[in-house]
Amino acid sequence: MLKRTFSTFFLLAVLFCAVYFGRVYGVIGLAALVTTLALHEFYCLAAKPSFGGKPRRLVGLVAGACFVPVVYFGASRGEVTSGTEIAMLVPAAAVLAFSVYAVLRLHRDAAWRLPAFVAPLSTGLGLLYLPFMVGFFALLVGQFADEMNGVLFCLWVLLSTKFTDVGGLLGGKFFGRHKLAPNVSAGKTWEGVAGGVLCSMLVGALTVWALNACGAWNLASGDALAPAGKIVLPETFFFSPLAGALCAVPFALTSVVSDLIESVVKRQAGEKDSGATIPGMGGALDLLDSLVLVAPVGYCMVKFVIL
Repeated sequence: MLKRTFSTFFLLAVLFCAVYFGRVYGVIGLAALVTTLALHEFYCLAAKPSFGGKPRRLVGLVAGACFVPVVYFGASRGEVTSGTEIAMLVPAAAVLAFSVYAVLRLHRDAAWRLPAFVAPLSTGLGLLYLPFMVGFFALLVGQFADEMNGVLFCLWVLLSTKFTDVGGLLGGKFFGRHKLAPNVSAGKTWEGVAGGVLCSMLVGALTVWALNACGAWNLASGDALAPAGKIVLPETFFFSPLAGALCAVPFALTSVVSDLIESVVKRQAGEKDSGATIPGMGGALDLLDSLVLVAPVGYCMVKFVIL
């Protein structure tokens, strides 16, 4: 627990340094780095004999490392259209639907394994599962005329999501009685899910309150025109802490599925953790797991609900 707490504060410090000092490029670079490390760990899991995959690691890692920056630069040039969004959201919805299916199947049948097509397609599926999904954060950031507004929205999504893990851990430890999906993840409980949702709502509200109190949002003057294909926050924009709390609920619920599908992958590979990069937490994939499916949900929440 002590190692996990230390790692949490260290990672939060790295994140805030990336936002404050690195600004947009620092955040995109950090996202690309963590995603590439997580993809490497996914390929290591896929190469285990029990998984049966033979991923082409070099090809996959090079493509994965480039994907997030390429999406960001494409969006920053105003090249995002409704067709682009559909082309990305449809596969993302398929990944989310398959994840729910896989979790439910393993929950009902402890002997169930991922479909046979997963192993031979592990290189491409790894790219779809990690860089493609995380790319929604880059897609959102690049669409803002002032891209730091996009970074702040992503920060809100990230903190609301990751603190679901904290609430789930505490809720499960002190109140956990009813197992959520013992065949998938033995430690998760329904009480932990409830604690995670409440913690996510609290952190979502506090994050929005802090951003408002600090005047972090960059609002355009009344006569400012939005550049083509760009999002501008008007002077009348106000994101309330209550809205920040309520909008965090879908992130918390989706993060549970996102965490469980990683458990499905690790179980197929016969491993408990994806790696040992982060003391008390595991590997980069363990760090990123809850955010993978949340990224497109956060994108839709900001683009189509909040704005």
